[in-house]
Amino acid sequence: LEPALRLLGVSYEALNAAVTTVQFKAVDELVKKHLNASQAVRAVQALIKGAYDSIFSLLVDRINSCIVGSSSDEEVMEEGAFIGLLDIFGFESFETNSFEQLCINYCNESLQQQFNRFVFKLEQEEYKREGIKWDMIDFEDNQDILDLIERKHGGILTILDEQCKLGMRCNDRTFVSAVYNKCMATSDRFDANRKQKSQGKFTIQHYAGIVEYDTTGFMEKNKDEIPMEASELFYNSSCPFVQDIALVISMNMNGNQKESNKQPRKSSISRVSVGGQFSSQLQKLRGRIDETHPHYVRCLKPNDQLQPGRFDPNIVVDQLRCGGILEAIRVSRAGFPHRYTFDHFESRFGILSFALSPSEPKPLQRPPQRVGKLNLGSRGGGTPAKRKVVAPKKQRTDPKKSCEVLVKVIARWFLAEREKSKEVDAEPDTPVPDALSPRSFWKSKTPPKPQRTNSLIYKPLDTSEAGIQLGATKVFLLQDTFDTIERLRGQVLAASA
Repeated sequence: LEPALRLLGVSYEALNAAVTTVQFKAVDELVKKHLNASQAVRAVQALIKGAYDSIFSLLVDRINSCIVGSSSDEEVMEEGAFIGLLDIFGFESFETNSFEQLCINYCNESLQQQFNRFVFKLEQEEYKREGIKWDMIDFEDNQDILDLIERKHGGILTILDEQCKLGMRCNDRTFVSAVYNKCMATSDRFDANRKQKSQGKFTIQHYAGIVEYDTTGFMEKNKDEIPMEASELFYNSSCPFVQDIALVISMNMNGNQKESNKQPRKSSISRVSVGGQFSSQLQKLRGRIDETHPHYVRCLKPNDQLQPGRFDPNIVVDQLRCGGILEAIRVSRAGFPHRYTFDHFESRFGILSFALSPSEPKPLQRPPQRVGKLNLGSRGGGTPAKRKVVAPKKQRTDPKKSCEVLVKVIARWFLAEREKSKEVDAEPDTPVPDALSPRSFWKSKTPPKPQRTNSLIYKPLDTSEAGIQLGATKVFLLQDTFDTIERLRGQVLAASA
């Protein structure tokens, strides 16, 4: 024990008093109570966890301050660019699942919903907002599971906090009874049979599967609070670093950064619970992710035996399905990964409008003229009169209309090439030199001019069949269509160079 006392900078008597007594507020008085052996062990464990969490927070703040640099303006530091890496732990389902597994699975449910909204909702809502023809893909939203866990005045964590605030009158049995009464009738994701009720257990149908939870120890783990004497012990330490740890502990206990410079004088009733801290930190994390452009990397466990070179297809597919990867692939394959504003699309692919026109326009033969002068010729044998020319006002074209014409030209050419390819496939033995397949088309040095047929002229054109659509503010292209016209653009530029 001597090395620990020396590192903490405290005396044996102070440490002993900090982990063997507890104070709680009754009316306007602080009442001191001695702890039994098991309670003292939990107090030591809470002290260790609190110190570890505070040291971790101090290290993160120190690293961030070194990366951002010294600045007195907090807004400048908040607006700085950053790259964040989040290691998401997966769903947990063991033989016995307790409070820790509920928090971990709650975090996974919340981040899974964010992934769903990013991949599914935002993608499809933009198509709907732009007026793009799109077959809506239904996906399973887990908001009801989050409501079951975090909803105010009815969620599992909220009920747990309410029971903890009532103090010694409540225990794990009263907590689980309140959960049964409030959650059984309000959520289809919650269930508990007669045997589970007798054992204080319940099941939640998570996004990844059904998990059974044992509520034994939920109350103590949710409190998991550092005794006020232990926090004051760190304040009175002779080590400055330990005093910094006490400031972080005080901030976590009080739930208010403004009070971090004061010694904690709150009882267990008014402190922020572990579940409350976890939920608050999770909401901040989601808010930070919403402000960034996330990139997701999914890690899959190949087998349950953790053996190299062995892949269990059932386990891998189950992880893909539970993580929403299969649905995300459906959206990505059926969606429009390339999107351009009207001006950008016209500036990049406008050259194709001339290359794909049905006939070569003859250049206008105009006599050379001097800028700003007009040669009216001779009248009556006199010398040519010179007049100033007023430059006409430049007509402003609607970018959407010009893009609409360009999109139709590209779509008509794309569909014509597709029809030619079908004709070649239908008559493989008959040489058709004028009808090139898409692959042989790219082998030519210059793109051939599409020949319009009556069917293409009078048939109503549906640009979506060519994988290109004109939205309200953007032009949307499928991957194959983008690759095709991008190669065509490169050939046109090379031929005109």
